[in-house]
Amino acid sequence: MNKFAIIAIALCLLLVPGSHQDALLDQVLKLDYNPTYDLWFFSPDGRPDVVSMKVQTAYEHAKNSGGVCYYKEWFYCKTGEFIE
Repeated sequence: MNKFAIIAIALCLLLVPGSHQDALLDQVLKLDYNPTYDLWFFSPDGRPDVVSMKVQTAYEHAKNSGGVCYYKEWFYCKTGEFIE
């Protein structure tokens, strides 16, 4: 009986979504890059009109630590610091 309880609890923990999720507003777009096609795009959807060299450099530095986001202006997703 004890084994079944442990298995049930483990399955519940695996199936319950994490409480810490990226809490970005719906209007905030996160920048992504596909190097195969040299394509800049937004997650979840859309494409930016222009990605300046300053934003591209910021993306390269921040892609593993929060990334770059856009909402009226470019900024670092994790810190909220403006880029341009």
